[in-house]
Amino acid sequence: MSAGKIIGYIISGILIFFGVLFIWGAFSPQGEPGWIIIGIITVAIGLGIIAFIKFSEPKPALPPQEIIQKIDLSGEIELEKLKCENCGAELDKDSITLKEGAIFVSCPYCGTAYQMVEEPKW
Repeated sequence: MSAGKIIGYIISGILIFFGVLFIWGAFSPQGEPGWIIIGIITVAIGLGIIAFIKFSEPKPALPPQEIIQKIDLSGEIELEKLKCENCGAELDKDSITLKEGAIFVSCPYCGTAYQMVEEPKW
């Protein structure tokens, strides 16, 4: 808690305390009706300071979300070796990356990089 918040709570506590005393004192035999107005205003200022402190607090940041992408393939799938379109070398799983929803392939042998295009099945 920062020093400003602590000072704000102390000042608002003092204002609320004296406001209640003014309201209470207005009903004594020596009290005046104007003390009720002063007491209500003082209590309202104290509560306003507390409300300002509470609403000016920054909201806690949400933890980072982990996005898991699952691919649902229809029908039976047969695995086949992936080959470079340029030199014909077999590519391993480290050669394939997913960037912005597209599949990119980079050949470690010839240095060619290209985007995989999925042909429609119909």
